[in-house]
Amino acid sequence: MEKYDWVSNIKVNLMVFRIVGLWPKGKNYELNLYLLHAIIISGTFGVLHCACRTWKLLTNLNDLEVVAGTAFLSVSESLVVVKMFCLARNIKTFKGLLPMLDNDLFQPRNVNQIDLVTPSLNTWKFMNNLLGVIVTVAVSSYAVAPLLTGSAKKHQLPLLASYPYDATITPFFEITYLHQVGSIFILGICDANMDTFVAAFSLYAGNQLDILCDNLKNIRPGEFKKELVFCVKSYGQIVSFVEAYNEAFNWMIFVQFFTSTVSLALTMFLMTTVEPFDGEFFSFVFYETSLLLEIFIYCWFGNELQIKSARVFVAAFHSRWPEASNSVKHDLLFFMMKTQNVLKISTLGLFDLSLEIFLKILKSAYSYFALVSRLNSDE
Repeated sequence: MEKYDWVSNIKVNLMVFRIVGLWPKGKNYELNLYLLHAIIISGTFGVLHCACRTWKLLTNLNDLEVVAGTAFLSVSESLVVVKMFCLARNIKTFKGLLPMLDNDLFQPRNVNQIDLVTPSLNTWKFMNNLLGVIVTVAVSSYAVAPLLTGSAKKHQLPLLASYPYDATITPFFEITYLHQVGSIFILGICDANMDTFVAAFSLYAGNQLDILCDNLKNIRPGEFKKELVFCVKSYGQIVSFVEAYNEAFNWMIFVQFFTSTVSLALTMFLMTTVEPFDGEFFSFVFYETSLLLEIFIYCWFGNELQIKSARVFVAAFHSRWPEASNSVKHDLLFFMMKTQNVLKISTLGLFDLSLEIFLKILKSAYSYFALVSRLNSDE
């Protein structure tokens, strides 16, 4: 049977990273033109854009409406820059994880095992495509809003920002407009691809647990010891894979969850300040939906990893161990004791990714929304 290409599922993500300077050809960045390309892209459309947006926020802290209107998107944009930095900083680790997927221990043994992991792969692909569409629509709505409403004729930019020049006069207005549109497109597409890329590692770990459970259930009595050794090695490789992935991504996931909670609350508040069902309202709706989907993708596949990890113990018990020797039974029992420690994706040890955490984030976001609404009504 030919080797299954796990990386083929994330080729689009890697292509996007390559274009924006986040995926060098070697194991790490080198002093070459690609590094210069990465610095220009991240500096011009990331750092510079966020700096101008943040300056606008800091110089208008007394205006709650301006703060809410700037902070909800500015926080997310700054987060994307931080995530890009985390990805670039840990690029060697990420590139080291991908070859692990080609290991013989991670390969499906038959067509049935490929069919076993296909539904979860299709779920990830669906979420990946859905998030890409929603982010594109959300970004496009901000880009074309001034043109549709006619505010562009008054030299009003898509986003609130402060610049060291007068951005309301030609040609500075046109240049700044294009810079803002380019920035939100690049940051939006990068954000969507980074989130699904990170979630793909939880997906792959879950897929390996599915294959491991199938191997355990179908161990042949005559080769029980040999097959058990293979399964033990596979489980050890899965644990190493999850630990390496968790260590590389935990800061990124923590920042994502914290800033998304704040952005969700601010966006809900802004939706109450505009006319229902107008262009700006739907921009907020698409943006809110993209935030929810980003968090949900993390939590869904983190939750699936926990569920599938718990199944390994059961699969081992359902193997044909009664026909094995006493020494092999002892080895199987020891293996089952190890698998009782459910694999989890944690963020700095504070919480584990699960659907329960997703619900808690929604509750926290609503609490922040209620607080901001109350502060606004008191004014």
